[in-house]
Amino acid sequence: MPFFAIDCGKVGEIGLNQKERLEEIRKKHEQLQRQRAIRLHRGIVIVAAVIVIIIFVLLVKGCVTAISNDIVRRNEEAARIAEEQTKQQQAEPSPTPQIHIDPNVISEDYYRNCAFVGNSFADDLFTYGLLDEADFFAKTGLSVEQALSEDSNGMTVIDGLYSNEKYTRIFLMFGENELGWPDPEMFATTYGKVIDQVKKYQPQSQIYLLSITPVTKKASDENVDNANNEKIREYNELIKQVATEKNAIYMDIYSAVADKDGNLPAGSASDGVHFGKDYYEKCLLYIQNNDATVKGE
Repeated sequence: MPFFAIDCGKVGEIGLNQKERLEEIRKKHEQLQRQRAIRLHRGIVIVAAVIVIIIFVLLVKGCVTAISNDIVRRNEEAARIAEEQTKQQQAEPSPTPQIHIDPNVISEDYYRNCAFVGNSFADDLFTYGLLDEADFFAKTGLSVEQALSEDSNGMTVIDGLYSNEKYTRIFLMFGENELGWPDPEMFATTYGKVIDQVKKYQPQSQIYLLSITPVTKKASDENVDNANNEKIREYNELIKQVATEKNAIYMDIYSAVADKDGNLPAGSASDGVHFGKDYYEKCLLYIQNNDATVKGE
């Protein structure tokens, strides 16, 4: 029978190595678990951080949007208030101070700080020097259309009102040179645009529309450029209508110089149309004595 000898020392050595390997495997397993736990913890931290950042960004965005909306709302409200104030200023001119008016004398107080804008009526009024305290923006032959047309310097007649001077009253005189227009309504529409521009430059001023003055019977019969008294009265009705629509005051100076038949008295104007200084005085007296806005002392 064969005999096998067993080395007990080697057996013990094998058992020891196996235990060490098992311990090493256990340690590696624990190390892997710790690493997994660390990675899991880091993942949770990163996710939490991302969530916090997203929430923070959304909060900041919400705050910025709210602030922006509030700023827009405030700006819109400020613009609305400014627009309402401008409209109110345009619709309700500043109240005129109390002044003393002698019905027989041209009032310096009434015409102080005033402006006349328009055609030869305003131009001649300046030439006669009846109003030292007033300003004049006029040109012989000027029409409402030309009043809005730019000259070689890029300026219009109405642009003269764009200044630091704040006029109490502004008198507009147009219509005589438009009597031959084929469409009277176009005259009324363009006149309205002139008034709008005047209000833009001088929103605090009271605006007056002066009627066209009559011509002599001879001139009316000759009807040069459609300048007859029947046509003039038709245009004056249009001017009165424009005054109502634009919250201006209509001044019927036609009546101030017309005779009982509605004509300019014969001999009052060399050409039958443009009268002299004495009739300008009649017009100025009529205006100051028939202005319902004036409160006398």
